[in-house]
Order: sequence, then C-alpha cells, then structure tokens
Amino acid sequence: MNNWFEHILYNTRTQPETAAMITEDRVVTYGMLGVAIENCARRVHNLGVSRDGLVAIAVQSPIRQMTLGLAAHRIGLRSITIAPGQPTVADMKFDAVLSDRDVKPWLNPANRSVRLDDAWFGMTPLGGPELPPPFPPEEHVVCRRSLTSGSTGEPKIIDSTIGYIGRHVVPGITIFNCERVLAMPGLTSIFGYMVGCAVLASRKTLCFAESPFQAIRMIELFAIDFILAATDQLVPLSRAARKMGAQVPSLRTVAAGGSIPTRALAEGAATYLCKNLRFRYGTSEVGLLAEATADDVLSKPGFVGYLHPGFDIGVFALDGHALPAGELGIVKARVKRESGGQEPWTDHGDVGWTNAEGALYIVGRTADIDDLSGASVRDISPVHEVEHLLRLEWDASDAAAVLVDEGDKPEIWVGTVNCSDADAKTLESILRQRGIQGAVRIFPLTAVPRGANGKVQRGQLKTLMLNAAALSKFQR
Repeated sequence: MNNWFEHILYNTRTQPETAAMITEDRVVTYGMLGVAIENCARRVHNLGVSRDGLVAIAVQSPIRQMTLGLAAHRIGLRSITIAPGQPTVADMKFDAVLSDRDVKPWLNPANRSVRLDDAWFGMTPLGGPELPPPFPPEEHVVCRRSLTSGSTGEPKIIDSTIGYIGRHVVPGITIFNCERVLAMPGLTSIFGYMVGCAVLASRKTLCFAESPFQAIRMIELFAIDFILAATDQLVPLSRAARKMGAQVPSLRTVAAGGSIPTRALAEGAATYLCKNLRFRYGTSEVGLLAEATADDVLSKPGFVGYLHPGFDIGVFALDGHALPAGELGIVKARVKRESGGQEPWTDHGDVGWTNAEGALYIVGRTADIDDLSGASVRDISPVHEVEHLLRLEWDASDAAAVLVDEGDKPEIWVGTVNCSDADAKTLESILRQRGIQGAVRIFPLTAVPRGANGKVQRGQLKTLMLNAAALSKFQR
C-alpha cells in the first residue's frame, strides 16, 4: 500500500469530526490534523530545505511529532524524530531541527535549530502558493530515517522507503478489528512511526500515553480496545493495572513485540489486561517476521511465532553455512523478492532454530552465548522469565539477569532496583515449577545498565555483579 499517505489525507477530508489522535488531555480530530499538516508543511517549506534534505523533529508532544512527520512527507522531505540521550544523535547533521526546547546541549551546534510555538499548529489555514508534491508512491524512495539500537546491539540509522512503510501499513489495516489503538512505542522508532501511519490510514484513533499508569487511565476513560507495545512494556502495564485495580473490559487485543515473550509475561498480561494476546517478532531492518498467540508461548518454550508470508528465515553455523530445520544456529532473515532474485540476509543477533512448519524458536542472543555446540545451549535461557517474574511479582522497579558459571552448573544472577523483599529461595521454587533449574543470587543495584532503546547491557551487568560478589567475599 504505497499510497498510504494519500489515505491519511483522504480521511482528513471525509471524516473531519472523527478523533484522529488522543492523549490524556487532548483530542485532535481528522479535520484538525489535515489543517495542521498543511500549515506545518508550509512553514517547513518556507525554511528553504532542499528536496533531498533531512528534517529532525525534537518536540515533546507525540501528537505534534506525528503531525510534523506527516507535514514533512507532504512536501517530500525526509524526517527523523529524535530525543535527548539517543546514541549517535550528537554527531548527526540536519538541514533543520524543529524543536520546542533548547537542543544545543545534546546536538551538534552547527545544526540549524527552529523553535516552534503554538502558532505552528494553529487551526487557521495559512494559504499561499501551491506546495511541492508529496513523496511519490514508489517502492524505493526513502522518506523516513530512524535510530535503532541495531539487531546486534550497535546503534545505527535505518532508512525506510515508501514501500517498506506501506508493507506494514497494510497488516495494520487488515488486523485492527478495533476503533482506538494505544501505541506505546515512541515515534523515534520506525515501528512506532509505522503504527501511527497504519492507524491513521485505516481511519482509527491513535492514542498516546507517557506512562503505564496514564495508559491504564486512558483505556478506562476512552474505552481503548487495542494496545500495541514493546514486549517489555507489558510488564509495567500489567503492574499498573493490578495496582490500580483497573477494569478494562473495552480492551480486546494486546499485540507486543521486541524481545522474547515469557510464560510470566503471558500469564500477567492475560490476567490484568486481556486474554487475547499476540506476540510479534521482527527487526527494524526487515520488518515484522513472525507472530504467536499466548497459548503458543505458554505451551512451547522458546517459540516466537510462525513465519509471515513474504519473508525467508535462515539458520546459519558460525562459519556461515546454512543449517537444516531443527539445527541450532544464528538466525537471519530477508524479504522475498516478487520479481525474482534474493535480498541479502540480515543478522538479528539471535540464536535459535526453525522446524518444517515454519515455526521459529529463539534461545537467546549471540552476544550472550559463547558456544553454539553445547547441549545446554538449546535450553531456553531463563533470564527473561526471571526478570519478568521479579517485576511482576515483587514490583521491582527494574530487574535484569545473566547466567554465571559458578561451580558445576550455571547460576542465575539477578540485579534488582528497589526490590528489598525479593527472596532467592522463593524465586527458585517458582522457577522449578516452570521447569527451570538452578540456584539464584540477587544483587541490589542502583540502576540496571541499559543501552540504546533500553536494551540490557548484559556484559556490563555481569561485571557489576561479579564485582559485588567479590567485594562481599572480601568483607567476610
């Protein structure tokens, strides 16, 4: 659906009174969105940015972020949404930075900064000469840039074409049996932006929340019926619903992706949010690859989904040769070309295997597994299960785990933040009931080391806990 942007503009004309975007304190109708896109497009055009330029969006409101991204698209300019603290941003060069705050402390001072005010989003049409045309609906045209932590943990920039976004807008339209979609991924990610485009192209209402507690309030207030979230975001959402004693009968579907789903997560989300859970697996470079239900996750440890049509999944040995179904190796993916030929394989940074039915299983990350030949490697790593259990059952502000070789068997070492009542023996008992053996050690931390997009830096975490263990022995 390469003309997804025209669908959005069409909706602004044909249903002007319908809510397009909602936050807890603001509602923007499709008619208001249409005026805002046109007005912002004119103001950006007046900045004189060249057709092949790159506009950075550094505003705090997600509604305004989405509007400015669509405004840049309206006049054929590439855009990127950025936020303080993102890796590589400080070194990037932009033709213009659209901001509502001082960006000098965290951006290259050579960048041209344009300070936005409320007038940019006023509802009085500006008028003026005819604007340049939007991006042409062609597969190869790059219209959006996004920063990502990268499949293998290294921050990088992803260029998204009209066709790439279009391929994800189509599933968005066809599967959304709903009216109001709460989008939890930020618009700095390409997935977050594509969710926004899909919802608006399909005449739904796009909802944003800044925290899990605000999200639960909005579900109750606006009868939101669909949540799209990162897998790890389901933990604080489930916790917030439990603590608030929330009643969310309007919620019919929760879809989550981004990391390995666990039994603890599936059970918690099904109890406190809704029972219709969809877990998704994909990458920023290739897209949404596979999908699983909560029942699949609960009954098949390590299962992350059945492969979607249009993609290939390959499993490879360390020396690069392809492995047959059932063999454990490095998981890679590519898009199938309809015109023939093959796209290059993309490395996800994951270790797993496939079966003859197209089911994909993941056991962990390549960065966390040193040897693929050991029999124990095929066991599903317990680190995600432990992390989710601690955050759901003991209300840890944060938790992250690693496997540490101590003695005959690896131990599960867990770093927790604000979780003084966590008990290792109780946690071991729960894990044994789930088929996970091993001793547990818990280390209180002031913070869990996380990298780009919040991913746990397990190497740093392991070093922190090894140092804490050594200090504990010394003090004895």
